[in-house]
Amino acid sequence: MINDKKHYRFALISDIHIDRENKGKNTYFIYAEENLSRALGIIKDLGCDFIISTGDQVTNASGAEEEWRVYRDIIKRSGCKDRIYAALGNHETRSAKYGINTLEECISDFIKYAELDKKDIIRPDCKPYYIMTEPVFGDVFIFMANEKGADINELDNFSDEQMDWAEDTLRKYTAEGRNIYLIQHANYYKYGAGDDLTEPAYEGAVRTIDEKGNTFKNNLRFKRLTEKYRDMIWVSGHTHIDLEDDVNYSDNGGKSCHMLHIPALAGTTRLSRDSKGKRTLDRTFHKGSSQGYIVDVYEDKTVFSGIDLYSGEFYPQYTYTIYRKRDK
Repeated sequence: MINDKKHYRFALISDIHIDRENKGKNTYFIYAEENLSRALGIIKDLGCDFIISTGDQVTNASGAEEEWRVYRDIIKRSGCKDRIYAALGNHETRSAKYGINTLEECISDFIKYAELDKKDIIRPDCKPYYIMTEPVFGDVFIFMANEKGADINELDNFSDEQMDWAEDTLRKYTAEGRNIYLIQHANYYKYGAGDDLTEPAYEGAVRTIDEKGNTFKNNLRFKRLTEKYRDMIWVSGHTHIDLEDDVNYSDNGGKSCHMLHIPALAGTTRLSRDSKGKRTLDRTFHKGSSQGYIVDVYEDKTVFSGIDLYSGEFYPQYTYTIYRKRDK
């Protein structure tokens, strides 16, 4: 007998991109602040127990202190304070790429302004990756982090320490029979959800092999975990690709875990082609282009309902129901 009594509800958002570049003179994500404010109001009205952001809370091209302040102020005004659990994306560390901050300073700012030190989580000391456990039913949310820097397609994204932690964590909670959600900002090149796998449009995805044929060992370790633990659900953002392009879900033909891509709050992109016919992304951001998911969790399934987080309109055609368990 199927139990349709809902356990809890949460919201999935990504790529908020609060943008105060050059004090607004060259702002790229011009709708970011309005979109975040509207999204939080809709999410609150829909009765979500908490919110998960898969990364890129700020844009951080020339330092993020002002952007983080704006981010916190919007959350405080929304009434959603202490309800948002965020992952570290590539933009949180972007200013280190330009020598404005050190990588360590960027990560420290993320921990501070995402208020990880104020939440009831399990986190290795001074690390940006952590575990949140849903308090009633014990489902586990594992937050990974692109802790090695902004150039995610040119390096190992994860340290040996982070991958050891992730492997131990997955082994432990899988043995306990927990439901597991993995939050990792960036998608993988030609793998899973978030892009056209035949002709990828997004060049900045995580790679397992560099241009010289060398293996990024920890990126490969992560990929192998997605193949080993097929019952977990991995949610990512990063590419901003709109729900209408229908690249939102994959389990690689049953060979991997469930993978779900979260479009952007700051403005969605669209799969397109350039003048030579090459697959590319249209990065024209339109007012009100803001998407995510409302997630309802039941005993035997999780239902991801696509939603326009500017208008509050649901997309029934982009609703994904994931049943578990598959693994023996």
